[in-house]
Amino acid sequence: MICRNHVDVSQGVRRCSRCGGPFCTDCLVDLAGQSYCATCKTEQLLDVRSGVDARGMDYASIGRRFAAQLIDGFVIGLPVMIVFMVLLVAAVSAGGGKSEPPLALIAFFYVALIFLPMVYEAMMLRARGQTLGKMAMKVRVVRADGGNVTAGQAWGRAGSRVLLGFFLSVIEYIPAFFTPDRKTLHDMISGTRVVNWS
Repeated sequence: MICRNHVDVSQGVRRCSRCGGPFCTDCLVDLAGQSYCATCKTEQLLDVRSGVDARGMDYASIGRRFAAQLIDGFVIGLPVMIVFMVLLVAAVSAGGGKSEPPLALIAFFYVALIFLPMVYEAMMLRARGQTLGKMAMKVRVVRADGGNVTAGQAWGRAGSRVLLGFFLSVIEYIPAFFTPDRKTLHDMISGTRVVNWS
């Protein structure tokens, strides 16, 4: 491993206990027997100051998160698809049987597929910390300190998922395999975590 801050250092490199990044001994600080990089040290100290031990949170597994996402995809995608098919049949019938769907209908369909999931997720997370898929899988989105997400975090998380979905898709979930608190890129951007919730 090579230190993230010092590319010429490979001796004594360890992973940060919070973000999982590789750092040399000059870049890590030990707190309560755990090693933290400069960024994570600040977050950890804030957690300690607020009386929350983030290490004590029961983080949801990647499998449960994926299953919740799959359920939410059906909850939003299926109704949008049905409405699109009904409108498509109606448009083709009204157009005298032309086989090409109107461009406006296709544009509406893509806009709905992008913005409806974002609005659905943001509103559900702000209200309950859970979407229907997360309720079914018994997981919940919380702040890094374990509290309820703010409106900004809910909308930021939903919006970043849409933007990252365009460019990175599956790649945004890779950090969850390597960070102890299973953060994805959209969790890092919005300052959220996903925990098991009974």
